[in-house]
Amino acid sequence: MAINASAELSVLQAVAQFLTYAVMAVFAENAVFFRALGVSRLNKLVNDPKISTWQYCIPIILVQTISAPMGWAAQSLTLPALAKVLPGWLPVNALRPLVFLNCSLIAMGIVWQLPGATFNCCVLGTLLVAASQNYNLLQSIGFGFGSGVGYLVAVLVVDEGRRRLRSKDIPHIFRGLPSVLIYIGILSLAIYGLVGTVD
Repeated sequence: MAINASAELSVLQAVAQFLTYAVMAVFAENAVFFRALGVSRLNKLVNDPKISTWQYCIPIILVQTISAPMGWAAQSLTLPALAKVLPGWLPVNALRPLVFLNCSLIAMGIVWQLPGATFNCCVLGTLLVAASQNYNLLQSIGFGFGSGVGYLVAVLVVDEGRRRLRSKDIPHIFRGLPSVLIYIGILSLAIYGLVGTVD
């Protein structure tokens, strides 16, 4: 009975840890608003009425959920193993960008059949953030999933703002890309002001 209670407690702690890091990635460390990752793709998505938001963002959620734990594995397992076999004149940090780029490419290859949304700098950014923050495996999965959902939230918020920015009250010179970038900047400042600095 005590074993079952401790197992249930550890499962609940794991779920709470996953949800905490996912929610943190959606709101506090949003890939678009906090780190400015994927803004160019987001702007193209919002401008193109032919592209479905869900069709674009679901692959990003999948790729980020896969790539963040791969970043953890690269940081915790691959790079230490490489450090043992590399010659002394070649530091392991010199190969770090190649290892992380390969992790991102493998994650994109897994969902290759999905639309080209997977080619987004927020994927590599999420992988690098998860690895540099020294998250454990569960935290990395939660952070990757939350980053993908956060990207979806950013797309929906910017899409709604873009609809409202079509007002005739906006000067002609600010319509389109300038007003969207100003809108994203104001949203970023507001979110950063609410959250504060995240260490």
